[in-house]
Order: sequence, then structure tokens, then C-alpha cells
Amino acid sequence: MHKSRFQDWVRTWIEIDTRSLFSNFEYFRRLAQGARMMAMIKSNAYGHGLVLVAKLLSKKYRGVWFGVDSITEAVRLRDEGIKNSILVLGYTLPRRLSEAAQKDIAITISHFEGLGELVRLKKRPRFHLKFDTGMHRQGFQERDIQKLIRELKHFRLNPDGIYSHFSTASNRAFSEKQIRTFGDMIREVKRAGISPGILHMNKTEGIVGYPKSVFDMVRLGIGFYGYYPAKGVRLKPVLIWKTIVSEVKCVEKGESVSYDRTERLKRDSKIAILPIGYWHGFDRGLSSKGEVLIRGKRARVLGRVTMDMTMVDVTDIPSVRIRDEVVLIGKQGESRITADDVAEKINTTSYEILTRINPLIRKIVV
Repeated sequence: MHKSRFQDWVRTWIEIDTRSLFSNFEYFRRLAQGARMMAMIKSNAYGHGLVLVAKLLSKKYRGVWFGVDSITEAVRLRDEGIKNSILVLGYTLPRRLSEAAQKDIAITISHFEGLGELVRLKKRPRFHLKFDTGMHRQGFQERDIQKLIRELKHFRLNPDGIYSHFSTASNRAFSEKQIRTFGDMIREVKRAGISPGILHMNKTEGIVGYPKSVFDMVRLGIGFYGYYPAKGVRLKPVLIWKTIVSEVKCVEKGESVSYDRTERLKRDSKIAILPIGYWHGFDRGLSSKGEVLIRGKRARVLGRVTMDMTMVDVTDIPSVRIRDEVVLIGKQGESRITADDVAEKINTTSYEILTRINPLIRKIVV
């Protein structure tokens, strides 16, 4: 329980459970009713490893699309030999548009200035239009549609796809309004004689909650990695984050722990020092309230989380030793800590907990 085959080689590591990864993908693929699948691997694959996840998935599913935030991520995938279709969902700087065309990377156009940049290119990349149906982040709004149609026809630009994004998928009334708005905008584009290409709107919650709005493709995000933004859907978390005990010491009642003496011990205590801190992505907000698993039991963080080290209380956990395995996210024995559990401690979401894990931490496929 307290030893693994990795802690003699690394102090902190992430294990990627491929069985859970593929199980989650298959679950959503069945719900997608034959639509194409886009795996969202932006932001270092939600902390799971951009290239690692892309290679795992591309070997098993040749037709899967990859969704990334930036041209930088997309080029990295191409340089690593990934041949699957890639869509950049974020803004692409004008001087990198030619690079997108050269490497067969589709980009997002979400405003008229971006459309103008395309026009000036001799060789244009494939592009998807983003429609703003109510989230008011990126995208052309409904009042822009006639101007957009005129410019597309005038410059003979034809999109390879059009998509939108749910603002709050748990709000059925508003989400259905977004679906109707998207449908109305698409009908206007078709009525003008423009082919909209691949249509996609559903993300993780949409695939489950709005199967009638699947369109041609779905974008699978947090659900792919084993988390769901609401209760009621059971998935298998893919990422297990581990470290080790690097030191054990006994400290007397009344002594303080860590910076600024923010916590004083209420009893004689045994403390384990862990070689992780907020640089690694173990949030400083977990100071004095975060928990980890050691020998299958929960150990509370004592005092401030520091840049590279964290102290935890192991007074009630017998026989803790240096190099014992510590689970930050994952299961040990009968106990489990999820990214949702960590997020609840600091009033955020599993998205932030996962994506803020330092990308330099070694990842091991298990």
C-alpha cells in the first residue's frame, strides 16, 4: 500500500490510467450517436500531458479530432508526428496563419478582423467560424450574420466548420435557447448558398444532456478525463498524482509550523514533509486544510504550503517512513481524493486543479 515501483526514481510523479481514459471516451462515443469525436487536449490535456494523450488516442482512434487552444500546441502535435485533424479554438496571431496552412491546422475565426487577415493570405488555412449564441466570449453574434454572409461571399471564403459553445449546460432553458439561436444562424448561412461544413456545439455536459443537438461532431473535454461538472454521471478519473515522504520528525505541542507561524500544534505531533508545493501545482490555498493519503489514511496539511515543500500531520498514522508513497489525487487503500475534493477545499473547480499541475512533472502510463 505504501510503496510503489516509482518512488526510488522520482519524488513526484503522475500516473495516467489508460483503461480509464479509453473507458470514458467510449462512454461518450456511444452517447454521441455516430457523430465525430473531438478530444479536447488544450491546456496540456487538462494537466494530463498534451503529446502523451494525443499519441495514446491517435493510435487507437485514427478519426478523432484534437481541440487545442493555441497554434503553439497544434504545431507541437504536428512536430511529434500527430496526423489527426486539429482545430485551434483560441485566437491565432496573423503572422502564424501561414504556418497553420502549411501544417494543415484548422483555426478559429470569431470576428471580422480575423476574416480580413485570411483574405490577405495567398495560402489560407482551413478555418471554422465561431458563433456567439449567448456566452459572449468569442464569436459572431446573431446580429452579425448578414454582414458575415456578405463578406464570405464577396471574398469567396467557405468555412470548414461552424461551432458554438454552451454557457451553462445545467440551465436547460438557456441552453435550448442557445441551440435554437445556433440553428437559426446556420439556416441563414445555408439559405445564402454557403456550406457550413462540420457543425459542432456539444461539450461534455451537452453530450449527456442534449443528445438531439449533437450535430456533426462533439467536443469531449473534462468528461474524457473522468470528471463531470454536475452530479449524476459516474466516470473514471484518469490522473493519479503522487509524491513521497522526504522526512519525518516529532514536534512538541505549542510549536508553530511553516512560514509566518500561522498554525500552532495543539498536541505533540509527528510531521511528514512532502517534496511538493505550490510550484508543483499543490495550491497555497490548501494551507492548514488540504489532505493527502499516506498508508491509506488521510493526513491534513499543517501550516502554509510552501513553494517546494508541504508539511502534513501523521501523528495518527503508524510507522510512516521516508519514501513512503503519498497520494495527492487518486486512490490509496480504501480511501480516495479526487480533483473535485481538492477543488471544494479552495472554492474552485476540478478544471483549475488539474490544469494548474506543473507540466514538468513526470508522467507515467499505467
